[in-house]
Amino acid sequence: MSVEFLNSMIITIDGPAGSGKSTTASRLAGRLGIMYLDTGAMYRAVTLETLKRGVDPEDARETTKIAETIDLGFKKIGSAYTITLDGKGVEEEIRGAQVTQAVSPVSKHPGVRKAMVRLQRKIVTGRGAVVEGRDTGTVVFPYAHLKVFLIADMDSRVKRRREQLLSMGIEQDALAIRANIEKRDSMDSSRETSPLTRPPGSLLVDTSKITIEDQVGIIESHALEISKKLSGLILKGDRRGVRRTMRFFYRISHNAVRCFFRVIFGLRIYGQSNMRFGGGFIFASNHISYFDPPVVGCAINREVCFLAKKQLFSNRIFAWLIRSYNAIPVDREDVDRRIIKVLMAKLHGGDSILMFPEGTRSKNGKLRNLKEGLGFISIHTSAGIIPIYVNGTNEMFRCMLRKKRLIVSIGPPIFIPEFYSADKKKSDYSVLASMVYEEMRMLRDEPRA
Repeated sequence: MSVEFLNSMIITIDGPAGSGKSTTASRLAGRLGIMYLDTGAMYRAVTLETLKRGVDPEDARETTKIAETIDLGFKKIGSAYTITLDGKGVEEEIRGAQVTQAVSPVSKHPGVRKAMVRLQRKIVTGRGAVVEGRDTGTVVFPYAHLKVFLIADMDSRVKRRREQLLSMGIEQDALAIRANIEKRDSMDSSRETSPLTRPPGSLLVDTSKITIEDQVGIIESHALEISKKLSGLILKGDRRGVRRTMRFFYRISHNAVRCFFRVIFGLRIYGQSNMRFGGGFIFASNHISYFDPPVVGCAINREVCFLAKKQLFSNRIFAWLIRSYNAIPVDREDVDRRIIKVLMAKLHGGDSILMFPEGTRSKNGKLRNLKEGLGFISIHTSAGIIPIYVNGTNEMFRCMLRKKRLIVSIGPPIFIPEFYSADKKKSDYSVLASMVYEEMRMLRDEPRA
């Protein structure tokens, strides 16, 4: 096992209130020697500041302002991390009844969540961490190396929450705790922005009848196994190792096309280190121009197959040309099972695929919802997805004049472990597609991420 990789490993633990996330996450982080990040505490700190300022928790505008300007941090005391507000520890204050009742209205605001996600990613940058919350595996860190989802029956959850409050000197009636948990469940699961959802590819752990030590042990064993596997997939020589696997003529033309776009149009590529893992991946990019396939293709440091609408194969010479670059004809109106089987066979064989899962070009340049087929292929092949956002291909003349930047931003891979099994695979296709969509948005807004 690579200790170096384990030290940079991101593990997310999601689940409803009282399922044991906080205790499990903190102990797991201690065992692995990496940071523990309690995202729920961050929302509680925003809520605490909201209440202190006399702001209505339902006021989206004012709570967003607080979230964007608040001074939050984490202080390490011994092996544990405690949250600070304006440099002062507020761990006990944020667990009070008033904050507990108001945290759901505050955390549902899109502006608040966007500010917190940005801060959470910043805190974890360059280090390993165990992150717990309610959307850490779907929104905050969809590219986490291990995603965990805890569940528990209501009686166990009430008992845990009551014991947690008593440990802080807060006594609360069990019926009141149950009512608060049920209300929180309803709000968390039904909110429009980042609802509580089990991440596709996550490890499901029922904590109702097992001890904290047992559940930590289950997750730790998976973390060590995944760390060992992924460290073995890291390509020696980084991205140059991928280039050497290209066919000779593909590599020559790949370099020539990249040089052309760099010199003439000022192409900039961010996130190339995110392609350091070997094996077959699905590269999923937004689509705004006919230039996207060559621009994105030359930014990817490996040979890829890509889907092309069947009309492009009507000319024999052009069809021969794009086939030599691994183009696969597809009917955009009716993607048949044969094409899906071809894609799955290529991924199982270790090939990578470039897809534009919006389904068609976006005429106004705005990112469109992604097709569920992306999730279907990934889940059924356990192939990771690498999100990509390309910007500027719809204004190439301005890029040539350097009045517009031509940028390809490559995000970290979203993994689907082989152990994953789901009861509701169809909904997982949609959730996974939405996770990639959100990551594309992050790449659009922060291209250097």
